[in-house]
Amino acid sequence: MYPLLSAKSWVFVIWLISIGFALYTRPLLPVDETRYAAVAWEMWQRGDFLVPHLNGELYSHKPPLLFWLMQLTWLVFGVNDWSLRLVSPLFALGTVYLSAAMARMLWPERKAIADMAPVMLVGSGFWIAFSTLTMFDMMLAFFAVLAICSLLKLAHEGLTPPRWLLLGAAIGGGVMAKGPVILLHVLPVALSAPWWRIDSKPGSYWRHWYAGLVFSILLGAAIALCWAIPAGIAGGEVYRNAIFLGQTQGRLIESFAHKLPWWWYAQYMPVLLLPWLLLKPLWHGLKALNLQDTGLRFCAAWGTPLFIAFSLISGKRMHYLLPMFPLFVLVLAWAAEHASERQSDWRVANRWIIALSALIGVVMAMAPWVNELTYRNAELAILSPLWGIFLLISVAFLSKHKVQNAQESVFTVSIATVITLLVISSAFFSVRGDRFDTRQTGAKIAEVFAQNREVAYLTGVYHGEFQFNGRLTKPIKVLTSLRSLEKWKAQHPDAYVLIRYSKTSDLPDHFPYYHHRYRGSRLALLPVDALLSNPGLKEILKY
Repeated sequence: MYPLLSAKSWVFVIWLISIGFALYTRPLLPVDETRYAAVAWEMWQRGDFLVPHLNGELYSHKPPLLFWLMQLTWLVFGVNDWSLRLVSPLFALGTVYLSAAMARMLWPERKAIADMAPVMLVGSGFWIAFSTLTMFDMMLAFFAVLAICSLLKLAHEGLTPPRWLLLGAAIGGGVMAKGPVILLHVLPVALSAPWWRIDSKPGSYWRHWYAGLVFSILLGAAIALCWAIPAGIAGGEVYRNAIFLGQTQGRLIESFAHKLPWWWYAQYMPVLLLPWLLLKPLWHGLKALNLQDTGLRFCAAWGTPLFIAFSLISGKRMHYLLPMFPLFVLVLAWAAEHASERQSDWRVANRWIIALSALIGVVMAMAPWVNELTYRNAELAILSPLWGIFLLISVAFLSKHKVQNAQESVFTVSIATVITLLVISSAFFSVRGDRFDTRQTGAKIAEVFAQNREVAYLTGVYHGEFQFNGRLTKPIKVLTSLRSLEKWKAQHPDAYVLIRYSKTSDLPDHFPYYHHRYRGSRLALLPVDALLSNPGLKEILKY
């Protein structure tokens, strides 16, 4: 039903194009991507694969699986800044294929759902935005979906030891990816199996079910302990307490530290499910949702308690929903398969999406010309109109394809969405990418270290943004006040200090310093003497 290639092949092509654009057009993004690369770099430098460090300090915030896999790519390709960025996207690709497998198990008689689900997932704006980023949540998504697939296999194909082992391995992988939160994704649907298994089973079956579940959880815990116990011994009491007690307690405290209302996720769900909610025929399919359908019943058992739990926890981040996002797409694919079969309905829906993409292309193509007339933004002057023209050509080509059914409509919309978001992202980083690129600043810091001088970071939280990109082999001293800077200067009179400030006029032209625009502010690397001799120092550091 798809042109030239199968659904699986198109998913891989879309993934390959997305990761290619990301690698070519944007750097490692601070603060998360650069921080994780820095932790992997320090593990590599130290030869210590048990206890992670960041800027010379113990790093107990996350388990080490992501850092190990980053270093595995360096073992194969040498130390570089591109192979480590393949790790998380590869997990995203695996999650997409697992979602298709899940659709086949839930609705074996409806092949169209299994064909549409992976295409809809890679064509979802929310998924596109995160699938090329280096994040723990995408790894967690893979292991969560793998665990869910294991439960389905157990339910449909029998309670055999290899399937319990697979479930245990998925739980262990999830713990090593992001900690015990994997259990929040697995336990509700596993414990509610008697509800979503409509066919009745004897009591002995459920005793075996729950005994197997306990075994899998213990196996997952054992996998994690194979790292945690030796790491706790090697890292000392502080690190041991951090990974065994501090992480769990810290997560609970952090969960309630950012107080957001319970409805915060719900208000954004229509945006997260774009572009699919813009397809009118799909809404007709959503009206047909029925819990008598065993597949939808399973999805409800999986998603409802999980979404409620995340809504009640006041600490919220959009990427926390990544592991359950395939669930939403499965429901949308079911709705698309049950929607109107009239070609005209799907063609009209496609025209709206293509028209929206074309409008974005027109705006991008005309923005530099309009800006030249109005002189509103200097950065728009360097935006190439070719990005908009490329988008217009692409959607013009897509508009030639006359869709015949839901599958073809889903495919066209997915391709249009991917192209549109990749063009927008590439255009943005072509204009402002240098603000997120820490390589030049890292190289300057490395030059100072090569002169046997120290470097301090003043007034701010240092997330290790420059450690990996500068290939730094020693930590940057973090200072929090002018008084601490003055004391530190007495020990290191020829040192340099890295500061953030807001305006170019804050530092005089005669200062011997390196400066760079960084995100929403500016960075300066200058001799500590020059900084302390500036009478307006306190005003500079107000940022």
